[in-house]
Amino acid sequence: MPFRTSVPVPLLAVGLALLLALTGCGGSADSEEGGGDADTDSAADSAMNVVIEQGERSPAIPGAKAMFTAPADGEVLEAGSDVMVTVEVEAFETRTQTETPRAERIANSSNGQHAHIIVDGGPYHANYETGTPFNIGMLEPGAHTAIVFPSRSYHESVKNDGAMDFVNFYVGEETGEFPLDPEQPTIIYSRPKGSYTGAGARRIMLDFYLHNVELSPDGYSARYEIRKKGSDEVLASTTLTEWVPSFVEGLEKGTYIVHLELLDADGNVVPGVLNSTDREIMVDPDAPDDAE
Repeated sequence: MPFRTSVPVPLLAVGLALLLALTGCGGSADSEEGGGDADTDSAADSAMNVVIEQGERSPAIPGAKAMFTAPADGEVLEAGSDVMVTVEVEAFETRTQTETPRAERIANSSNGQHAHIIVDGGPYHANYETGTPFNIGMLEPGAHTAIVFPSRSYHESVKNDGAMDFVNFYVGEETGEFPLDPEQPTIIYSRPKGSYTGAGARRIMLDFYLHNVELSPDGYSARYEIRKKGSDEVLASTTLTEWVPSFVEGLEKGTYIVHLELLDADGNVVPGVLNSTDREIMVDPDAPDDAE
């Protein structure tokens, strides 16, 4: 009687399954190579989903402007205490909602229109009660610049000629260079800042202010780049040759760095303290709305 080896059916089934699995994966070497491609494709897909769209200015507010009435230009303020500034506005009403369709599409302050006060290029302070002293906090001794301009309720700046004002002052002692040189071309970062949740995180406005410079296709331009915090990969970028807001969509939950810079006609960053700014923002489209 011939000699036969009997393989139990369960073991045979397991062996066939393993063989088919290896064949389908292409083996360990192919799997590693394919895995690298998958990671690259995933990163590319992530970047492709983040889009910056150039927008248009909101309807003009004729004559709207903001200006400092205190401190005086060149004034030396007391060190070691909070700095107070006073802003007045003309042809502009604070604490009212800006009635445009854009107010329904992006983060909008329930407190209404206001003035943006930017100190030394830092995140803006929203001043809703103009005409009264406003606390911008304690500052280090030396030279400082405060900038102010009117803002719609959804934080888009009013870009009228003469709408912006600035004051250079000292704290404690007359030392150091002012961040804003009145004679030099300057871009001032305004928006976005802080946290964006819910519907307000799905379409985020990018906005800036210009001083002593115009943008054009063959001259100065403004460039935005957005990357995930801790990564050098640029998820999206745009270069603007006209002074308009932009809008970013597709950011998932996380912390991001928004980079803004002013470029000359050759694509070089224009010298100046305020002409290259990084701002950290937090985004969570799935969290409850907390627009501000």
